[in-house]
Amino acid sequence: MTVANDSDVKSARRVVEIFQLFAELKQAVPLALISKRLEFPKSSCLALLKTLESNGYLYRVHDSADYYPTRRIFDEARVIIDNDPLLSHVRPVLQELCNETGETVFLATRTGHQSHYLEVVQSGQTLRYAATVGEKRPLHIGAAGQALLGAMTDDARNALIEELEFEQYAPNTVTSKTRYKRLIEQGKERGWFVSIGGYQSEIASIGHYVWINGEAYAIVVGAPTQRVKGNEISIGRAVAKYCKKISSRT
Repeated sequence: MTVANDSDVKSARRVVEIFQLFAELKQAVPLALISKRLEFPKSSCLALLKTLESNGYLYRVHDSADYYPTRRIFDEARVIIDNDPLLSHVRPVLQELCNETGETVFLATRTGHQSHYLEVVQSGQTLRYAATVGEKRPLHIGAAGQALLGAMTDDARNALIEELEFEQYAPNTVTSKTRYKRLIEQGKERGWFVSIGGYQSEIASIGHYVWINGEAYAIVVGAPTQRVKGNEISIGRAVAKYCKKISSRT
């Protein structure tokens, strides 16, 4: 489930959580179970389910008390995705980068103090970096954060770093503002940004920023740590090449 945010509108979040529950359980679900799992009153839950049903997003299986989504949400989501003004020309390049490196590739933007995954192209390898569209992670734990901050002016970047909480997630997590600033400067000089085990010891990432319609985004390759260590230069050069390719199109 998505972690609740203080700024969330409760009713909107509950609708999202209902669909997330169906995605998790992969089966028709009765009112009582939805209410219990999502921890909100049956009366409120029933009102939401009936609203979704009346608008064609849910149906009751065999006229029972069990609900399940119709394909309407899928059809509408597909239209939205196919016409996404950002991803329509970026997605093919992400796929090319995935094909060249053999690793998972994702596009991220900055939302507050977090990197926000907008698109993910999964590697076909059994052992791979796992990421989910919509996922958010702290800026200081990966190459995405370094790249996004690397695109900022020095003053803006330093001001933002002062706001960050450098929570430690793994032995290699950066917990020093000074070291974090140095890593970003090194990445700018190198031409790509690297995080080895910043979030989990067994995963690493290499990325760089790209400008699209005046906004900075991060293109990142994520992979098991040992594969990144053994191929850092080739992966880094590939990331830089495809970032330049995207920039030339916008």
